[in-house]
Amino acid sequence: ESLFFCSADVDCLHCDPSGHCAMLGLGRKPNGPSTSLGSCRWSDLACKQGPLIGKVGHGSAVRVPVAVKIFVIAFFICLTLCLSATWVLYQSGWFKADFPTTVVRDRKYVNLPLLPRDCSVRQCFDLSRCRASERLRVFVYPTVNFLDGHGSVVLDAASLEYSQILDAVRASRFFESDPEKACVFLPAVDTLNLLRADLSNVSRALDSLPWFANGSNHLLVSMLFNVGHITALRAGNVMLAGAGFHPTSYRQNFDVSIPLINPRTVRASLPTHERLRQFTLIVPLTDSGQLEEQFPGLPVSKDVLVLERCAADSPLTGGHSRYGDERRRCSASSQHSYPAVLLRGDFCLLPTVPTTPVLVDAAKTGCIPIVLKGSRVLPFTEGIDWSGASIEIYKDQLQQLTGILRAISMLKKEEMRQQVRNLFDRFFQSPGKLALAVLQTIEDRLSTNTIGQHHFWNKADVLVDPRGLEPMQPLLKMGGPHSLPLFMLHPARQTRHFTAVILSYDRFKTLVRVLKKIDPTPSLVKIIVVWNNQNTKPPPESSWPRLNTSLQVLQSRYNRLNNRFIPFKEIETDCILALDDDIEMVTPDELEFGFQVWKEFPDRLVGFPGRLHTYNTTTHRYQYSSKWGSELSMVLTGAAFHHKYYSYLYTYVMPKAIRHWINKHMNCEDIAMNYLVAGFTGKPPIKATPKKRFRCERCSANESLWDG
Repeated sequence: ESLFFCSADVDCLHCDPSGHCAMLGLGRKPNGPSTSLGSCRWSDLACKQGPLIGKVGHGSAVRVPVAVKIFVIAFFICLTLCLSATWVLYQSGWFKADFPTTVVRDRKYVNLPLLPRDCSVRQCFDLSRCRASERLRVFVYPTVNFLDGHGSVVLDAASLEYSQILDAVRASRFFESDPEKACVFLPAVDTLNLLRADLSNVSRALDSLPWFANGSNHLLVSMLFNVGHITALRAGNVMLAGAGFHPTSYRQNFDVSIPLINPRTVRASLPTHERLRQFTLIVPLTDSGQLEEQFPGLPVSKDVLVLERCAADSPLTGGHSRYGDERRRCSASSQHSYPAVLLRGDFCLLPTVPTTPVLVDAAKTGCIPIVLKGSRVLPFTEGIDWSGASIEIYKDQLQQLTGILRAISMLKKEEMRQQVRNLFDRFFQSPGKLALAVLQTIEDRLSTNTIGQHHFWNKADVLVDPRGLEPMQPLLKMGGPHSLPLFMLHPARQTRHFTAVILSYDRFKTLVRVLKKIDPTPSLVKIIVVWNNQNTKPPPESSWPRLNTSLQVLQSRYNRLNNRFIPFKEIETDCILALDDDIEMVTPDELEFGFQVWKEFPDRLVGFPGRLHTYNTTTHRYQYSSKWGSELSMVLTGAAFHHKYYSYLYTYVMPKAIRHWINKHMNCEDIAMNYLVAGFTGKPPIKATPKKRFRCERCSANESLWDG
């Protein structure tokens, strides 16, 4: 018995029962009984001819048994029935999560008012539910299926992005399981895309929530909406965290501006090694032909790349790209992978249309955003200092824009690039992080403790070495006001005393006069003298004056100005008065006044001698002046109050290069402390003015108008 497979354009293959095979010439017709292919050896050529049972090769078709045909047909019939049944069950909601159901009211019974145009925390928010001294407590409504009276689903299930928001809040420190203790309520109603939502059904779902009432203290999160949707939504006094607010529709200090996130581009992988940033400016447009409409007069040169959405019939795509593909962009001569192409530009000009994800895409790639003034409300403007991460220009500056950008130094661009990437990593990277930043904004509004808020939003993870643009050690690596040391979170108004730290070398007579002068200060609890002369021991105890205040003398090992800011363990108060050993102009009542000012502003430097630093355009150097004027930017630490925590930052966190320079030149430690505190808080120092004494003709020799 033999088996043959033949084809019209190949030789015939013949196999016999013994396993021998042979190739027959083209067109020869074998005959004989058939058998299975078995273990034919292709190298054998001797064979017996048998009948033809099939053909192989080009245009061949093998004869299939009837049983196999029946099996295949039955399989496809069963598969079709299963898929049809699955679709029917899905449409009926059988596969949806087994959530509890809530029956919403009919449209005619929903009487929620439209969103008020003028709303503030005092007008549209119930402050009695919140405590300013505690964390923000947020109740997340349980997920339910909203049905109408006929059992039909009113709202679609929550999207993946909104589910991530709910999960992130539930897992955060803000979460409160008891609604009676909650300050803010987050509905399980997906409002991320109001452009496609049925606003009446959204209102019906919100109105069915048990603690909704008129919407006070409730937060809605939306990334896609326009002014028409805001004015048409009946949701009472809800707060809206929205992307793409225009300044005319944004309710200041009530709504929260957030960026629009495109999940596809956020999750897109970027090249491991950045390509050289060959373009000064990249202009990613939302549609084709919008350059002159959005940015009239913008010059397009070789270092400016204009990106548009690739048309389906564009020759750059070969006709294989769908219009609106988020992963591709086209320029005049080539097609680019998006958002990776933004790695090739220093700056990205944001479209004037607020509802675009270009800001987040630029932050992801380190492309410094440029914003037209008045075109949008930037995200989290109450906390983020966008001047360090973006450039804002007027429309009439577009013609000079490229020249302005080329004049920015490489160091400045690298600092801004690191800052904008830091914002992306901390706040824009996912819907969950975005939601937590929204809650942090609300908490900051309600909190009376502002210490560390600026640093939380604007901290930089790395510094830049101006010589090689290499990352240096972190300057301030804390996680915001809630990770600060506990002693800095206590209300400073409860601080009753302060410690004076006086740096001295060998001017013992003037030191004694200073000690006697400040001793009567009511809130002064201890005086620490840092004896900076390592070659001479401090005077004996009998030489020191008798004081009502505790006095302790510490001899340093080295003569360094930085010793005045060491956080000695002997300092047991939060407040420190740094004092020189020759400052005799301040009086006890002036020191007491300065301490009371510091208690109101414990995160700042509060001092008496003020200075103003300016930039000299002739010498191209900074200078500072001690002349009397209406402006100041620093206070000298020869007589200044500061928090003990800043002594810790100065000694252990501030870059060593700064301290080494001060030790070498024995100067400028006051400038370093001013910059440290200003960089940490983003706030200027406070000058406490001394009392002015005026001559009084009617007063005795020891009296003045001030005393009266």
